[in-house]
Amino acid sequence: MSTILIGVDASGRSEDAIAFGRDLAAVTDAHVVVACAFPYDDLPARGSNPPYREALGDEAERIAGAMRDRLDGIATDRTRLRIVANQSPAHALHDLAVAEHAEIIVVGSSHAGRFGRVTPGTTGERLLHGSPCAIAVVPHGYGARHDRPMRRIGVAYDASDGAELAVTAAVELARALDAGLEIIGVVAAADDTTSGTDVERDAQAALDAVAAELPAVGLCLTGDPAAKLGERSADLDLMLVGSRGYGPLRSVLVGDVSGRFVRTAACPVIVLPRGAGAPLGALFARAPAVAA
Repeated sequence: MSTILIGVDASGRSEDAIAFGRDLAAVTDAHVVVACAFPYDDLPARGSNPPYREALGDEAERIAGAMRDRLDGIATDRTRLRIVANQSPAHALHDLAVAEHAEIIVVGSSHAGRFGRVTPGTTGERLLHGSPCAIAVVPHGYGARHDRPMRRIGVAYDASDGAELAVTAAVELARALDAGLEIIGVVAAADDTTSGTDVERDAQAALDAVAAELPAVGLCLTGDPAAKLGERSADLDLMLVGSRGYGPLRSVLVGDVSGRFVRTAACPVIVLPRGAGAPLGALFARAPAVAA
């Protein structure tokens, strides 16, 4: 059974993460783990204060429990709480993702970000540079408009291995959500030695060739890739991007374009780990039928 790991704290961004996690859980059989870290160091060298630790743990459990209560429509036997003593929420979520064999971590945006935009906070930024599984960063305010169904999914495509994996995951999500899928490529503006029309035509043809084998359409944009993807995200309900092409396998590692895009997107963004054979595949794997 796969796992969706949702990181929460006492801030309003937790409501956004819970809303997206619920939407994702509703179309999968995954278990949902609601995790909250509290700032306490269990190393003996740092001293010990059991009553203080217990108070912090109780408050973290209260917060996580309140967030779990917002998972409307998700059976309680599919949900669990994990409370962890760790000074770093990102470190706690990383370790929990490994321990729980999580398929995806879901976090909200910084409270200081623009409403309706993805603005990773400290935890999100750290996970974007080393999460052991896919990570979803949800826009500020998503929880207030979560009742809008996800009907339009986009995936960034540049013919790289990471982009191919992202397309595979996007197809699975689109099928589960009964959503339309756009495979989006961006070409830079033409210089003096190239014809912009020719470049765009070739890029669109390549996108059409990929989309022809899938329930998807190809869309070619021209300009700065991060900026154009950000603009397009305003018309989408979810966007997927791959990791950069170098670094440790099975880790999320945003590159220049994906990193800049994630910080301006107007819809939830899922960043997939590098080199994962079937990213998000376990979320949609159904148990084999048992013969009567």
